[in-house]
Amino acid sequence: MPPHGTIERLLTDETREALLAWAIGQQTAFKPAKVFYGAGGRKDRLNPNSRIALKHRGVGPFEPLIRERLLTNLPRIMEIAGYRGPEPRSIEFELNAYGDGAHFAPHIDIPIGRNRQETGEQEGEDRFISAVYYFFREPKGFSGGALRLYRFGADPDQCGESDSAVFEPVQNRLVVFPSWARHAVERVACESGEFADHRFALNCWFCRSLSA
Repeated sequence: MPPHGTIERLLTDETREALLAWAIGQQTAFKPAKVFYGAGGRKDRLNPNSRIALKHRGVGPFEPLIRERLLTNLPRIMEIAGYRGPEPRSIEFELNAYGDGAHFAPHIDIPIGRNRQETGEQEGEDRFISAVYYFFREPKGFSGGALRLYRFGADPDQCGESDSAVFEPVQNRLVVFPSWARHAVERVACESGEFADHRFALNCWFCRSLSA
């Protein structure tokens, strides 16, 4: 299995609730999420067979605070991800909302192949640690949406329980793993259909210089 683990209660309850209120208020700014495709992942497109979700670039006024919390926990995050290289140069943020029927088929967070597209926050960088932060309205208005992390080399269509690890979307939890580890988001059910009842997940990608 890839190195993996969690950090619980990343934010204070007050900050988490304020973040949720802000995210709900940004509903019209969320757009359908795309996936990489083509040689080296240099293009992107909508592909509902692979991914259904809504995406928002960044977390607005909450970015400095969340960045500070992540950097405070950086030694633990690097330990969980099994990483011993140079510290990240930047952190990339992407906010996702998963409603009824939303999912993300098995994938990795960096394109692969010859002359692949770089994915870092800044030019000359690439993602190396992925961390997903969960927050949502209570009582929870959705079910499903677990993150499934696969053993290196496992076939997602044929793997057994020992070939994967499952992380339920627990309030205020950060899940950490290497960006090149294959993972999926299982299908979400959201009976009300209300945006406020969606499964909110903040993707935090730690990026390093490709020349490091």
